[in-house]
Amino acid sequence: MDITKHAKIRCQQRGIPKNYIDLILQFGTPLCKPGGAIEYRINKKYKSQIQAHLKNLINRLDKIGNKAVLVSDNQVITVY
Repeated sequence: MDITKHAKIRCQQRGIPKNYIDLILQFGTPLCKPGGAIEYRINKKYKSQIQAHLKNLINRLDKIGNKAVLVSDNQVITVY
């Protein structure tokens, strides 16, 4: 997504790096604002849900080390 010059200046002033913007856009809840703009926001409740989901994902990633899936003709034929 393009960032306006104004937004770049505000990011510098407020210490908000580009990767924070990416996370907010990816996980934030969209809210319609006047003039057709959309605000993305992560509230405390949703933040807790995201954290729990990511912790679960990290735990699963730890368990799948050295595992593999063999695929042929768009079908899983074995796992090891």
